[in-house]
Amino acid sequence: MLWGVSGPLFLIDYLTAVAVALAVALAVRELTGLRVRGAQPDTVELAYLTDRAGLACQVGVATLHRAGVVRRGELATLAVDGPPPPRASPLVRALHAALRRPQTWAGVLADPAVGRALRRLVGRLVRDGWLLTPAQRRRVALGTLPLFGVAAVGLARLVDSAVEGREAGGPASVVGLLLCCLATALGGWWLCEVPETGAAARRLLRRLRRRHADLDPQQRPAWSERGTDELLTAMSLFGPRPLLAVDPRLGELVGIDSERTRPAPQRRLSRA
Repeated sequence: MLWGVSGPLFLIDYLTAVAVALAVALAVRELTGLRVRGAQPDTVELAYLTDRAGLACQVGVATLHRAGVVRRGELATLAVDGPPPPRASPLVRALHAALRRPQTWAGVLADPAVGRALRRLVGRLVRDGWLLTPAQRRRVALGTLPLFGVAAVGLARLVDSAVEGREAGGPASVVGLLLCCLATALGGWWLCEVPETGAAARRLLRRLRRRHADLDPQQRPAWSERGTDELLTAMSLFGPRPLLAVDPRLGELVGIDSERTRPAPQRRLSRA
């Protein structure tokens, strides 16, 4: 029988091994992507780190709106009337170019120049360390292997006991070990979902959200008393709803869901 110890003692050893394996997985996740270079991301880049391309484009349109160059047309279209704001980011300029003729929001997102600007933005964030490379995401995923190994050891003891007709402990020990094995395997599977953002980016977003907690839409800021920088910062950190408060019709045209209060959790992004 695996491995000459009583059921309760094996269960204690098993839980200790789970704790160690979980600590390894979490440490790898928290230490990957700590090193960054270059300047802190601007509001458009922060929006991408928060909720990817959709929010980055919404912040870009909000930038054009605050510059007074966006106008709403017929059939749910948008267009620009005037030059882009000075020192606009490449994505904002690409959105401005796409809106030189009336476009629906879906058409804007499908514009080749917008797509190229988004790819360059992602390239910069990866190069500077704010987004994880494929190799780094694989490293985070591999950090969960000890959890699956511990789960396999626990299942091996249960199977060995069943096949050989031996005791794996009392009913409580057997049920406890089985539940622990399932929980360990599910925890490893959950941790295999690797965020695209590195540890430095996640820490930066947490720090900025604490610093700008007064801009959280749940605090109901008076946007009529706030400047452009504060509006764009709020959108890039907390999601697009501030634009709905400033211009509800424009917010609806760019696909902002009034029922959604927060960006989706990061863990949904990719499985390495």
